[in-house]
Amino acid sequence: MSTNGAGMVDRLRYVVVGADDPRLRATWRVLLAMPLLWTLTGGVLAGNVQSSIGLIPSGQSPGGGLAQSLLHGGFFLIALVVWARYLDRQPLSDYGVSASRSWVRDFLVGFIAVTIGLGVWAGVGSGLGGKTVLVSPSIPAESALFGLILPSVALVLHAAVQQVVFFRVILESAAEGLHSWGMNASQTAVVAVPVAVLFFVSMHGSLTPLRVLDLAVAGGIFGLLYLHTGELALGIGAHFGALYAGTLIFAVIRVTGSLSGILGAIDQYGFPKMVVAYLLVLVWLAWRREEIFAGKIASN
Repeated sequence: MSTNGAGMVDRLRYVVVGADDPRLRATWRVLLAMPLLWTLTGGVLAGNVQSSIGLIPSGQSPGGGLAQSLLHGGFFLIALVVWARYLDRQPLSDYGVSASRSWVRDFLVGFIAVTIGLGVWAGVGSGLGGKTVLVSPSIPAESALFGLILPSVALVLHAAVQQVVFFRVILESAAEGLHSWGMNASQTAVVAVPVAVLFFVSMHGSLTPLRVLDLAVAGGIFGLLYLHTGELALGIGAHFGALYAGTLIFAVIRVTGSLSGILGAIDQYGFPKMVVAYLLVLVWLAWRREEIFAGKIASN
């Protein structure tokens, strides 16, 4: 190869990977994470497989939603293994998910905090006289397995995939890139969290202003939860709690009526509950450890 050709290859390689780091540059990891890890394995591939080969039960059949979610999760895991091995060059254990007792504990804390947030917000509405909360199961006991438990597994998988893509891969890659430019931990967090939130919001498609606010607040909280611990347990638990509260919990709890004015407008969205949940998590973190921010980004 000529000297000019070798020089061009070196320059191209420098654009793709770092000079002293064999990994794909952080900028490319941020830009490629959503199309490769989210769109390909979830939004496109799982749907195409279900519609084309007919082997996966539809979402209307018992367990159909779970089957589709497991297929989605399987494709995602394969893509994540390839991503971790060849692009990020990190072990899978570095992606914020584990089976440790502390991880499960944090997951439950995130879930419980959001559930309490829902209850607090419903209590506020009831106290203001605009809403009525009734315990009224809408499914028979014999249908609880398919009506509540199996969909819960699907929702956990859905939450976990989103958390890994947006608040582990994108957020941390952005933080690593910013840190390499000389920014300290606080500066990288201030920029990296909005970057992850931007991708998170854009993933949801056509949006109204209040819906954008709803997603931005939730995404910001998910990003902060990752910064607090360097793990995704709190975020996955809270994300699952938000999905569960918005769907399955209303199979046993019925809320009627509505609030008036601005409270009525925002009552359709989840961000008030998420803010309450986040404050509860902060209190718990302050009680459990000396430093609230103890994740990997904070230690840079």
